[in-house]
Amino acid sequence: MQRRSILSRKQSTSRRETAAGPAPWLGVPAAIALAFVVVPFIGMFAEVQWGDLPTLLAGEAARDALWLSLKTTFTSTIISLLLGIPLAHILAHTSHGARASLGSILRLLVTLPMVVPPVVAGLALLVTFGRRGLIGSYLHVLGIEIGFSAIAVVMAQVFVSMPFLVISLEGALRSRGRDLEKAASNLGASRTRIFFEITLPLTVPAMASGTALTFARALGEFGATITFAGSLQGVTRTLPLEIYLQREIDTATALALATVILLVAGLVIAITSAFSKIAARRSSEETRGRKPESAHQNQLETMCELSDLDMSLQQWENAPVGIEINAGVSKRHVHIDAKLKRGAITAIVGPNGSGKTTGIELIAGTLTPSNGSRSLNLGEDPTIVWLEQRALLFPHLTACQNVAFGPRIRGLSSEAATKRALAELEAVGCLHLKDRLPSELSGGQAQRVAIARALAVNPDLVLLDEPFAAVDSEIAWPLRLVLRERIRAAKATAVMVTHDLTDAAFMADQIITLEEGQVSESGFKTQVLQAPSSAFLTRLTGANTVTEGNQVLVVRPSDFRVEAGHTEGGIHGQILRRVLSPTGEIAIISGEDGELLSVSINAYNADLLQPGSTVTLHTQPVKSLQ
Repeated sequence: MQRRSILSRKQSTSRRETAAGPAPWLGVPAAIALAFVVVPFIGMFAEVQWGDLPTLLAGEAARDALWLSLKTTFTSTIISLLLGIPLAHILAHTSHGARASLGSILRLLVTLPMVVPPVVAGLALLVTFGRRGLIGSYLHVLGIEIGFSAIAVVMAQVFVSMPFLVISLEGALRSRGRDLEKAASNLGASRTRIFFEITLPLTVPAMASGTALTFARALGEFGATITFAGSLQGVTRTLPLEIYLQREIDTATALALATVILLVAGLVIAITSAFSKIAARRSSEETRGRKPESAHQNQLETMCELSDLDMSLQQWENAPVGIEINAGVSKRHVHIDAKLKRGAITAIVGPNGSGKTTGIELIAGTLTPSNGSRSLNLGEDPTIVWLEQRALLFPHLTACQNVAFGPRIRGLSSEAATKRALAELEAVGCLHLKDRLPSELSGGQAQRVAIARALAVNPDLVLLDEPFAAVDSEIAWPLRLVLRERIRAAKATAVMVTHDLTDAAFMADQIITLEEGQVSESGFKTQVLQAPSSAFLTRLTGANTVTEGNQVLVVRPSDFRVEAGHTEGGIHGQILRRVLSPTGEIAIISGEDGELLSVSINAYNADLLQPGSTVTLHTQPVKSLQ
């Protein structure tokens, strides 16, 4: 029976994969296209005199052309890499925002050499760098001749081949985004270090494929070369030019040289393609089968469960103000006026669009306010780190190298940075994962390593942007424990944006509620949660808000008195369903105005609160919001 079940699942999976594949009729035009590309090469290889190949290639003209092509092609490819990689990087950063129009113009200019006929490219180079050209005339006065020289061959190859590298690499950079670069910047890395240590290693796959295209295009360049550099044996006559000449004189030699070009280009493409695949596998942040958290890996509860890390009300009141902000962004209709205590964990909560992200950006200083200001009382030149929803670990570095990145950037020696990283990994229960790449970590493990990386730089201010939103609830709980303990141990101030009441209730000392871009409530956690004064936090804590006249009343689910049918006064509604909540079973009721209310079910009202029933609710409000 079990075997039949396994076979059934395999057959079902096979059917789904087949249904998701290409339509069968697409195979016909695809086969024609493949034949159109492959058959001419087969025809050419059939005419090659393979036995005489060494003799044909031993001729002086063929040998000169071969070595000249290899030297100029490798030189032009290196030049294309040195110039094209920075250009691709700049283009990728002008693809959005105010510089998008400039980026479009630059991208068009870079693409032109790919689409114009090579002869036109050669003509453009000739009238610019030739003896009488725009620039060449001045070089001629200095005794520098470019046209009809090996330098002209290299310039022609760079002109027509470098755009292939630039466009390929720029597309990869643009599609990958800049989150990892931002993570490195938050740890204190300069733009130059980010470029060499993060951006370049992560673009190796795209760089390899772009390099292969650039090399192959340079090796086969003909039109621009003959127009700008001419065809002088041993000086400017490359393999394509020699093949063209031999075609009229000796077809066998032409075929032999053509075979060499194809083999060299094919070999380079094969090598770079293999290298690209290896690099892509290594740098991938995703893995097909991440291991779940095991009991051995979850050492955090025993580490934190006995710790009482909450601030008392007196400690909070006596703590100095660490962050004072009275600033806004007019375009976003947000203005934040709040004081956050030094050494405290402050949770910013509010509905979507209330200004939480704007608020934390203003606090961090990454967003310039249109009015007002913010000041930090966290020491001289405070260190600020971000911890976001995703771990954003650098995929080409191990867990230990990720954590050591920040300390190393900030001046510690490699040995000292590694020692600090190992200590932080041990503190979050991940020392046994030190040699694993991010692709070998589970979601919870990756987030713990991210916590270790953030705390390894001794931050004064830790900014948390919904740090547990991307992990399962069972993984989020131990993460809350370890993050709270590590922040307390570092004596850091923390600001956390969250929509989860558990995050605010468990981690925070102070809660700030934002509604419609304004601070609607701020205070010590216990006081705020026990008697919320904002409508959002009231609903978040499970209470109902009921409007009576000009007042908005807060009513707990247990504070409704229920009567069957429509009676005088009260709130009329219909029972939609009964559900379980952390406080017991409740009934969800749709009021006359469409607002949903929750009512606790007890022995007295259980018979009345049946789905489909009509009831009248009488309120016993806890407090008024207005």
